[in-house]
Amino acid sequence: MPTAKYFNRYPPFPNNVPVADLPRVSIGKLIANDDAESEQLFRACRETGFFLVDLRHSCEGETMLKDAELAFDLNEKIYEIDQEELMKHAFKPPGSLFGMGETVKYNITINRYKGMGKTKLEDGSPDRIEFYSLAQDDILDINPRDNPELIQTNRKTFQDFFHHAHGIVSHLLSHLDRHMALKPNTLASLNPQDKPSGTSLRLLKSLPQTVGSHQTNLPGHTDIGSITMLFNIVGGLQILPADAEDNDGNWRYVRPEPGCALINMGDAMVQWSGGILRSNVHRVATPPGEQAGCTRYSMAYLVRPEANVSMRRFVGGGVIPQLVDEEEDEDIRAEDWQRRRVAQIVSGKGIPKSIGGRKMEGQKMQKAH
Repeated sequence: MPTAKYFNRYPPFPNNVPVADLPRVSIGKLIANDDAESEQLFRACRETGFFLVDLRHSCEGETMLKDAELAFDLNEKIYEIDQEELMKHAFKPPGSLFGMGETVKYNITINRYKGMGKTKLEDGSPDRIEFYSLAQDDILDINPRDNPELIQTNRKTFQDFFHHAHGIVSHLLSHLDRHMALKPNTLASLNPQDKPSGTSLRLLKSLPQTVGSHQTNLPGHTDIGSITMLFNIVGGLQILPADAEDNDGNWRYVRPEPGCALINMGDAMVQWSGGILRSNVHRVATPPGEQAGCTRYSMAYLVRPEANVSMRRFVGGGVIPQLVDEEEDEDIRAEDWQRRRVAQIVSGKGIPKSIGGRKMEGQKMQKAH
């Protein structure tokens, strides 16, 4: 999340709501290959699938925070653009199925501009979030396309964001390589910046709500892709503990923290790791306390596999479990795998639930270095 000066613009996050107990790791310590920090990262990716990464006190991290603040300012300005202009860049249902976001129940995921209420919640009511997705392929000129003038004139700002965010994520993936006994750069090579993919930066907005009310703005889902990095200031994101029933009393708010980004694993990481890593269900609800009366802006850097890489489970190293009799493994392209995952959700065969978190009992753990 951006620095404290941005948090000071909003009411404080309340202390009387249920909050998820998420670990926090330091990007500076991870870059320095700190053993304890690396172990905490790997444990979080297996147990909750969510953790905070503290970007302060590191040159790379501080640069990322500055990028996030610039992008936050532009996020607000995007929604000052005339609605007629935004609609020129709106998605065309059903749209492309590859690389467009999360497995939202009953709905195909969306790229480019999505107006508020264009998808449905579990109860059939309209969603309460609008967003504009900037495709990495577009911004990094792999497959450039037209956008509103505000975005086109600030392409360099968004290019910097993509490059620096990729660098932060690559550090995290390098530690997962080591813990899962993979060759260096294995995971990063499956999520490159110079080849076509569905990676995007999603700029989101939800309108103020009545203080004390409770509504779901975006329904429970997992992320289809590899890894997500979220920046937000106003609360509202909730996660459901993996072993908990889906009722309102079990959902836990995530408290935004200055100087930190929130990281979560996606379904692709579960697939590659043979279920060791966890992709956890999450949703967006009414912000807690006085924050409910605020317009909520957030940014999600959604990393997707390169379109043509294989989704086959990794083998070797003695950490990732081998296939057992009832399991199947197939050499399917990431683009086709993601299309199928979305189709399962749309058909109702893939109701969102947490996946992964497979126990590693009796298996040798790989040291961080």
